[in-house]
Amino acid sequence: MRANERVLVLEKVEQRKHNIGSCKWDRYLDDYNNYVKEYNKHYLNAQKGDERSISLYPYMKEKWEALKKRLVKAYNNKRLSEKQVRRVIKINMKIVKVYFK
Repeated sequence: MRANERVLVLEKVEQRKHNIGSCKWDRYLDDYNNYVKEYNKHYLNAQKGDERSISLYPYMKEKWEALKKRLVKAYNNKRLSEKQVRRVIKINMKIVKVYFK
């Protein structure tokens, strides 16, 4: 194999690795988005006095903070693409909007 061919093969392998990791984070962001929707629903219900939501809300808040921490760590390690970072911001804005309704 010539040097040029080796470089092309190595570039393809790096792109594939990046795409695999990117898909992993896309799925993780899908899960995070769904979790935030549930979190918001229970937050609003807890504000209205729903006993089930009141009991679930502290657990959900703690888990949300752990998920957010993991995303921040991924961002700091440059594992998220720009599109994924914008998506995280958009998802987090859903929580801000619910708090300030």
